[in-house]
Amino acid sequence: MINYYVAIVSHGHEDYIFNNNDLLCINDLDNVHVVIKDNVANQGLKGYCEGVGYNYIDLPLGIGFGENNNEIFDYCLKNGMEEQDWFLIVNPDVNISIEYFSKLLLELDDESNKLLTINLFRDEKLTISENSLRYFPKWKGLMSMLRGKPVNTPYNKDIIEDRDEIDWASGAFLIFKSSLYKELNGFSYRYFMYFEDVDICYRARYQKNQPVIFLKNISAVHAGAYANRNVFSKHFRWYLVSLFKFLLGK
Repeated sequence: MINYYVAIVSHGHEDYIFNNNDLLCINDLDNVHVVIKDNVANQGLKGYCEGVGYNYIDLPLGIGFGENNNEIFDYCLKNGMEEQDWFLIVNPDVNISIEYFSKLLLELDDESNKLLTINLFRDEKLTISENSLRYFPKWKGLMSMLRGKPVNTPYNKDIIEDRDEIDWASGAFLIFKSSLYKELNGFSYRYFMYFEDVDICYRARYQKNQPVIFLKNISAVHAGAYANRNVFSKHFRWYLVSLFKFLLGK
């Protein structure tokens, strides 16, 4: 029997979780387990999770995106997750309908690939596509950034097909076979925030021969704060530090 573990990290994003009715339906599906990692120990979120049947963990507090998801993975292993199960990393500001999630589970039933992603949009009508699929960054991309263009060139979703291989996908929604996540030792602790998704997709492709497979026909909405776009913010500084770590370390 295959189980599906949905990992969600809240950095003060409890309102998204409180208002996500589809997540309640998803948690009621057979063999689906929603696990919330609270990075700020919000008592309201803890009480809510206990009331609706989500798994809730908080300690340790104040850690980065990758480390939080690694904590969830370890929790899942201790609570019965096996190698054939699926570990789904989902941002708290992502909403996937119960219909699309059920369709995703059907896709995963007979899936031979071990790393996949879905089609993210920025609006509920699914008309504004998010640039959630990108090529691996290169040094020459720094010049693009200086010209106000993205350092990570996005794929054109209009021309790529369902189940095409792509370099890397946003950590807002990544789907791992449990065995692969374990083999990769999860996200790298070198990254506090940003580029941990780039790094793990890079290692999956070049260390384990597991590229990311794009499930074009499975859609979800990602609100997305895009805090790193403000050059005066700490998020932008974290973004730059992580970018150089990736370029120097790959």
